[in-house]
Amino acid sequence: MRTIAIANQKGGCGKTITAINLSAALAKRGQKTLLIDLDPQSHASLGLGIKTESLSRTIYNTFIDTGSGVFGLADIILTLRENLDLAPSHILLSTLEQILAGQEDAALRLSQSISSLEGFYDFVIIDCPPSLGFLTFNALRASGEIIIPVEASSFSISGVGKLKELLELVESKLGHKLKTRSLITIYDRRSNFSKRILEEIRDRFKGTLFETIIRLNVKLREAAFLGRSVFEHAKFSRGALDYQQLAEEVLKEEFLISKEEIVRKYLERFIYYSPTAHEVYLVGEFNNWLLEPGSRLIRNEDGNWVKNLILRPGRYRYKFVVDGEWKDDPNSKTKLPNPFGGTDSVIEV
Repeated sequence: MRTIAIANQKGGCGKTITAINLSAALAKRGQKTLLIDLDPQSHASLGLGIKTESLSRTIYNTFIDTGSGVFGLADIILTLRENLDLAPSHILLSTLEQILAGQEDAALRLSQSISSLEGFYDFVIIDCPPSLGFLTFNALRASGEIIIPVEASSFSISGVGKLKELLELVESKLGHKLKTRSLITIYDRRSNFSKRILEEIRDRFKGTLFETIIRLNVKLREAAFLGRSVFEHAKFSRGALDYQQLAEEVLKEEFLISKEEIVRKYLERFIYYSPTAHEVYLVGEFNNWLLEPGSRLIRNEDGNWVKNLILRPGRYRYKFVVDGEWKDDPNSKTKLPNPFGGTDSVIEV
């Protein structure tokens, strides 16, 4: 699983549009892809048609216990298209740095969450906020690669230096080195100024630049405004062609791990209906039958308690614990006797 942060402290450089359309392009090529929106402004979520203010669970809930425990990424992920999932953002992300100040594992929260998905996704793409604070630091620590969108303007170039300082800090403080690539964006080939800046960028970022150049194309902004990828809005546009080419370059990288080299995992959804229950837990052979905060189900308004769990292939016994009482899953077709005189539900992945 490759985890790639899309980051630049300067806004308006095509960062979020790159995160959305690179994710969509990879998904179109059969790559199981998760886009994590780590920007409190939620532009990546909105750019894919998701209004985050109406959501009860977002990426924020994987950092903070809001009363129902700290959720895993599997609990908040939304499936948007074939091979494309989203971990939506929330404005409350902007408060995390103050809330988690001084906690030793604060910089590792996102990395720990993503590690639970190993083997389930081929790519995790992280859209970082346009700043160099706590959230971007978390994203860089969680990633193995970073793509820096560089707009063909002098202002965009000047901001990259500070981002490189942050990369050096991540490496020195956490011993974590990222493979860094730069991507030229919003390039207007009709402008002589853009052409001069292009040559300066090529000289300054020699050896780290993608061959692909993302050309100025109004269809990219139109698609984001409509809550779609450019492939859904204008699949034959210059923007669509450019991001297709970028995805091809990313897939050709020599450090791509082949699917045969990893153990695949699968997302399973457990549901227990009990509108009067106060709390419901899921326990089984997959978690050593432990009642812990991470095994608590989430109650929906319709009275269903839900838990998404990522499992390796295999056969697992399990039960629900409803207000302290151990119960079988009424939706399970397979049950096996247990040593206590009862039965366990069984799921085969």
